[in-house]
Amino acid sequence: MAETLNSQYENYAKLTAGRTRYLELGSGPPLIMLHGMGHASSANSFDYVIEPLSKHFHVYSMDMLGFGLGDRAIKDGPTFSLIVDHIREFMDVKNIPKAHFVGHSAGGWMSAILAYESPDRVDKLVMLCSAGMNVAVSAGVGHIQEIPSLEQLKERAVSGMADNSKVTAEMVDQVAAAQFAALNSPGAITSLDPLLQQMETPEIRERYLLQRRLPFIKSKTLVVWGVGDRMDPYPTWTDEYEALEGDMSKSTKPWTIPNAQHVLLQTGHGPQLESVDETVELLTNFLRD
Repeated sequence: MAETLNSQYENYAKLTAGRTRYLELGSGPPLIMLHGMGHASSANSFDYVIEPLSKHFHVYSMDMLGFGLGDRAIKDGPTFSLIVDHIREFMDVKNIPKAHFVGHSAGGWMSAILAYESPDRVDKLVMLCSAGMNVAVSAGVGHIQEIPSLEQLKERAVSGMADNSKVTAEMVDQVAAAQFAALNSPGAITSLDPLLQQMETPEIRERYLLQRRLPFIKSKTLVVWGVGDRMDPYPTWTDEYEALEGDMSKSTKPWTIPNAQHVLLQTGHGPQLESVDETVELLTNFLRD
């Protein structure tokens, strides 16, 4: 078992697609956290916020289907539909009828699809720098031919930040170590190529596009953007957000989630690393309200 920052909280669930790794800690209302879809993404994407959140919630940060340190033996790779089914199955196996969800990047995309398809399973929803808002391919999505070194992963982690003043060298080391572990798990490179091909195909992205689903999401939702996010920027709402002084409940756009709250943070694509305390406070206040 690879050693990562929160290895003491690691567990494995036996699901249809094999063993799925997840981090579990805390007590209280269940909170499921879903990471993005880069090759190096895993449950460890939330390493610096899960412990403080566990003071108020029973936290499950799970490797999505085909990611992390669990089994990757999926014929033809995971698909969006299979990933959402996998999340539902995880909830069934763990006897979680309904949970709060926090999804980062493509994890926000999958969380929103789940909220649309299975509103009875999603309590409150938080979309952190969510993907799935436009047909254009997000920056940084693509194939890799070889596994980056630890030093390269450290450089990438810092380069994607809008402000790294709150991020210590130790944090960067831990993030890179977790990514390196995920990238070196069996089948890490080849198993995700089919999924990344889907993410790069406009026709498939349009099929799963969130805009036509958002008006039908019934969960109370918090939408969080980083003003310096270059991977999943927020051009869809920028002008209107400013015009309405942040009160998107007054929006007349057809893609707006009813009664959703919108917050802009002074971060890049990873507020859960770039601004840990602010992110924890924001999530805690919203989910406990």
